[in-house]
Amino acid sequence: MLKVSILTPVYGVEKYIEQCARSLFEQSYTHIEYIFVNDCTLDHSMDILLSLIEKYPGRANQTHIINHEHNRGVGAARQTALMAATGDYIMFADSDDFLPLNAVEALVRKAESSEADLIDGAYAEWNNGMAGEPQPPFDAKKEKLLKLHICQNIITNRLWGRLYKRSLIKEHQIYFEEGINYAEDLFWNTQFLYYAKKISISEVVYYYRMDNMSSYCHDISEKNLLSYFKSTHRMIAFLQQKDKSHTFRRATDIGIVNAYRWAAQAQVDLNKADEVIGYKPHDHIVRLVIWLIKKGYPIKWAVFIYLSYRRLYYYLS
Repeated sequence: MLKVSILTPVYGVEKYIEQCARSLFEQSYTHIEYIFVNDCTLDHSMDILLSLIEKYPGRANQTHIINHEHNRGVGAARQTALMAATGDYIMFADSDDFLPLNAVEALVRKAESSEADLIDGAYAEWNNGMAGEPQPPFDAKKEKLLKLHICQNIITNRLWGRLYKRSLIKEHQIYFEEGINYAEDLFWNTQFLYYAKKISISEVVYYYRMDNMSSYCHDISEKNLLSYFKSTHRMIAFLQQKDKSHTFRRATDIGIVNAYRWAAQAQVDLNKADEVIGYKPHDHIVRLVIWLIKKGYPIKWAVFIYLSYRRLYYYLS
């Protein structure tokens, strides 16, 4: 029987941690290892979690809690959990989200029959007590899937709702970097997808909460943009090392436009994107778009050219 390690950082989620943890402990699949990382949360999240564990004695000996000595951010919390995991597969569950009760079982069933490195499930957004329409995984051949991931904002870039084979992570030393707490999944998934054999299932295995406005994903601050720039830099460095045939170079060029348009929209100094990312695109259209943004032309002009070009690349890739 395959063992699954579920990794959950905990910080500032006292409103949501009970629903999340109940959905994990009540999974129909039994062979699960739970790893919660307390990133020095300032609220009552850990008190609620510890109290809840007592109500699930059958899961208590499967549960490990790791306490950071100081707040280190979600990137470090994910890496702490990853280093402690012992399962055949790992699954990420953010502590403000939750799972259907058959989620792990459905994913493991496919893992057992396929022996794939990545089993990708459907998800649904959760907003004000209601689930949205199921969002199926994007199904494409490996090269196209990775190109669209690198392009950004075409397919959902996420860690959750998936099983990742831990032996592949160990073999290729795929890790999270402390200090990258926004878009940390961008460079991490790029590495995993580069090596992985992926397969999908249609069942909804994850509910992604949209109504937690304190979540990182809702905070496009300068601090988070700098984290995103670092993640982009890490992704590009990995591709420059591995992609000697330049298969993914145009996708890389198209993807970094996001850094400049988001910085412009947030009124963040565009020179910071240059400094942190440290990459000059080769594609002439991408260069034009970035030049328009830097020169202060209406952002909608640059975005129109960019989206049109990206759409063309999507259909031709």
